[in-house]
Amino acid sequence: MSGRLSPLATPAFRYFFLGQVVNRVGSSMSGVALAFAVLEVSDSASALGWVLAAWSVPSVAFMLFGGAIADRLPRAVVLRGCNLIQGVAQTVTAGLVLSGHAEIWHLVVLQFVAGTVFAVSYPAFLGMVPILLPVAERKAAILLIGQAQSAVGIIGPAVSGLLVATVGPGWALAVDATTYLVAAGLLSLVRLPPGDRSGARPSVVGDFVAGWTFARQLGWVIPAASASLVFNALVSGAIGVLGPTIAADTIGSEGWGIARSGEAVGIFVTAFFLARVPLRVPLRTIMIAFAFWCVPMLVLGTHVNVWLLTASFFVAGAALSLLDLAWNLTVQEKVPEEMLSRIMSIDGFFSFVATPIGQLAVGPLAVAFGAGRVQIGCFVLAVLVAAFAATRRTITAVRLAETSASA
Repeated sequence: MSGRLSPLATPAFRYFFLGQVVNRVGSSMSGVALAFAVLEVSDSASALGWVLAAWSVPSVAFMLFGGAIADRLPRAVVLRGCNLIQGVAQTVTAGLVLSGHAEIWHLVVLQFVAGTVFAVSYPAFLGMVPILLPVAERKAAILLIGQAQSAVGIIGPAVSGLLVATVGPGWALAVDATTYLVAAGLLSLVRLPPGDRSGARPSVVGDFVAGWTFARQLGWVIPAASASLVFNALVSGAIGVLGPTIAADTIGSEGWGIARSGEAVGIFVTAFFLARVPLRVPLRTIMIAFAFWCVPMLVLGTHVNVWLLTASFFVAGAALSLLDLAWNLTVQEKVPEEMLSRIMSIDGFFSFVATPIGQLAVGPLAVAFGAGRVQIGCFVLAVLVAAFAATRRTITAVRLAETSASA
């Protein structure tokens, strides 16, 4: 087996990998489907913002403790349980939408459940690769996961957009529900020895405090995550909420699905080149990549054309592939295994804490100033923040070792 695919030779990683790919098949469809399901119930950007925020708020509020739980329990077991709960919640969502009984408050409640579960599954997922594979194979594994997820994401949004336009968003949500349950079954096949938890505190709260103390000692975790806070808020509002509403009036759900697929193509293609690209100053690279992630805002704010928007999402996908690899390599080199999920949850908390603000604020801002002007303003702010963060010493001082920087 070639070096790029060598992680698949390890059975535990192989089942984990397959589970995540299956999960991604449904998730790549659900974003488009949920957005248009909400717009079908209430043709309002503000209503969509409330539904998306219902997922974002608990995913942020509980993430710090989610990381402590993921470090305390076997991560594969945590992921399996999370997939089962998500499958049930999405099944109910699909049933309500398909039957025509869905109301905004139903979707808000169900997305709250999904967001709560994500708060635990996200740090558990990000802590899996180091316990499944040796150091030499981790870069290949990170790129392989990103490529596989983006490959199914290439057709997922487009198929979802087509389903929305023909039979309605409920069927895409039903597919997503099924994939969660299948992923849980695959994760049940992952067999791992228990990690060293001799340093665990008597309670989850104690584990959380220990993780927070360690993050402060590292020095770079909180500044980097705080910068990403701004980018996630901008993208979640400008692209996640305003994007579908602008698309509904211009290129339609089919065009929006095709354009969003461009992001997955960008992730997939870029991974081939990143395998041998050295990342000496990873956090500075991340800040620059964040600015390129926001390029679709320029198109949405000026001239909305399917292929131009698709190209901009390709650039965004390339940036995502780069920043994801840089962050994972940095954390896996600098953080011990027993602290991984807690550090990832702290990063996730700061990264996403302002996401609900972006989702809720963008609707009223668009009414006041116009959707196009809001898009351009968000892009300008993103560039300014990236330029500032990329020159801070806490960001530029972090360097990767030779073995992590190259394949």
